[in-house]
Formats: sequence, structure tokens, C-alpha cells
Amino acid sequence: MAKQQRMSRKEVLSQPDPSEIFAMRVSIAMDWVKANLRYILYGVLGIVAVVIFVIAWNSWQGYRHEQASILLHQALKLVDEDPETKRAADPDQAMEQLQAITKKYGRTPAGVRAFWHLGHLHFERGEMSEALKAYQVAKRRLPNRQLLSSTLAILNMGYAQEATDACGEAITSYESVQQSPIRWLYGEAYLGMGRCHEKAGATEKAIEVYDRALADVNVTGTAQQIISDRLARLQPDESEAAEATTTTEAATEMPPSEDKPSETATEEAKEQ
Repeated sequence: MAKQQRMSRKEVLSQPDPSEIFAMRVSIAMDWVKANLRYILYGVLGIVAVVIFVIAWNSWQGYRHEQASILLHQALKLVDEDPETKRAADPDQAMEQLQAITKKYGRTPAGVRAFWHLGHLHFERGEMSEALKAYQVAKRRLPNRQLLSSTLAILNMGYAQEATDACGEAITSYESVQQSPIRWLYGEAYLGMGRCHEKAGATEKAIEVYDRALADVNVTGTAQQIISDRLARLQPDESEAAEATTTTEAATEMPPSEDKPSETATEEAKEQ
């Protein structure tokens, strides 16, 4: 037992002092830092430069977004008459300002909105090709998460395509609207599809579209009424058709009118 105890003491004494180990490791680290000081400084400066660049870029982008929003607000005030100041609308000036916004701030959120409103102005002027281009740019640059704005842009594209008689492309746009979760726009899409089929002379397809629309619970209000009216014009109901047939048959079987002499009475007058 005494021998084993003496051996364990030797082992304890033979272990290095922890403070010496720490000092040795610090010395090694300091030597490494001295040897690589230049590269360490370069790395630190690079990180600082990246941080400064990111902060400056975000600040600059924020400034651009704010400026674009201010300019867009000013341009849209020219589209309609101001009821407070009685200032008349100036769509020409509004279009110039919107075009300037799209050129300088075209990829900002306000710039994308400027493309959309520019499309509206072109549409009102009957410049359908320019309107379509503006709507297409707005659709491409709108974030996917903005479902309502994206769907409205597609619907506007359909209107412009329909106005230029590109009904095949317009129907594709209207079908895309019906694939979106914005269900209250389905009525407008059905209407557009039906109008396109009517223009193409495909009456049966138009009737089929209108029938589907009236069976869709998402189609309500004004769109539902317009679709009902167009369907009635294309396909008179059975009661009206039956009434028209009865009237025609009755007119065919009516005796000669009393105020118009018959052929027999005319011959008797001649003999006399």
C-alpha cells in the first residue's frame, strides 16, 4: 500500500502545471498571430467593408423606394380631377411622369405600379399594344406573393389582347385568372372568354362558357347580370320561342281583314 501511494505521488508531481500549459498555448497563438498579422488585418478590413457596403446599399435602396413612391403619388394626382383644389386632370403630363418613373425606378415597387398605371392610360387612349407591353412588364416584376396584383395584371393583359383581336392569347390570360385564388374575378374572366368566342363566331362555345359561369357560385353581382343578358341574347328561352311560334301560326290562319276588300268582292264590283 505504501509503495502504491508513493508511486501515485510521483505521477502527480510528474504532471505539467496547468498554468504552464496555458502560457505555452498563449505563446503559440501569439506567434501565429504575428506570423499572419497581415492576412488577419486584411480579413477584418474586408468584413468591415462588406458591412459598410450592405448598410449603404440598403440605405440607398430605401431612398430610391421613397423617391419613387413620392413621384408616383404626384403622377397619379394628375390622372383624375382633384375635387378639393378643382384642378383639372392632365393625363398627358401624368403619362410623361409615369414613363420617367419606369425609366429611373422601374424595378422598385412604385416603379412596377407605374408600369401598371401606364398601361391603364394607354388602354384609355386606345393604344392597346403599348398597354399590353406595360401590363406584361408589371406582371413580370410583381412579386409572386402579391397574388391580387398579379391576377389583376393578367386580367388587364387579357383585356388588351382581346381589344387587339388576339382572342387566343386573351382566352389563355382569362383562364389563368380562373386558376388563381382570387375568386371574385372569375366573373370577369368568364365574360372575357365568352366575348372572345362571340367575336370568333363560336356561338355554341360562348353559350357553354356563359352556362358554366352562371353555375359557378363565385360569379355574382354585375358580372352575373351581364352574363345572363348576353346568354339570353344568344339563346332565347323556350317560352319566348314558343310564343313567337304561336304568333306566327295565328297570323298565318287569320281571315282577311275587314278594312281590305277580298278578291271576291272586288270581282263583283267590276261586274256591276
